[in-house]
Amino acid sequence: MRGVWPYQRREISSWLARWFPKDPAKPVVAQKTPIRLELVAGKTYRWCVCGRSKNQPFCDGSHFFQRTGLSPLKFKAQETRTVALCTCKATQRPPYCDGTHKSEQVQKAEVGSPL
Repeated sequence: MRGVWPYQRREISSWLARWFPKDPAKPVVAQKTPIRLELVAGKTYRWCVCGRSKNQPFCDGSHFFQRTGLSPLKFKAQETRTVALCTCKATQRPPYCDGTHKSEQVQKAEVGSPL
């Protein structure tokens, strides 16, 4: 090991590379319409970024077990209010719906497939 550290960078061991890929997977379309629900002021939420959660629009850990390299978006509600949370995973204002699900690209995509 002499001469390796700190001068040469070593690759992550193979078992770590399987769990933490260098290139994250693309999010998949979970649904083609947003989910409207009430967020409670001060409560922290974890919005599913990968689209693979069975608990949409929130994370259930599927991103980790499916080795996507993606992580949920953690956010805290500033006020109690009803919002539309994105499930197509193409919004430009995550976690909130911005209407992107109405686009031809999303509407033509199959649920469970990346855009």
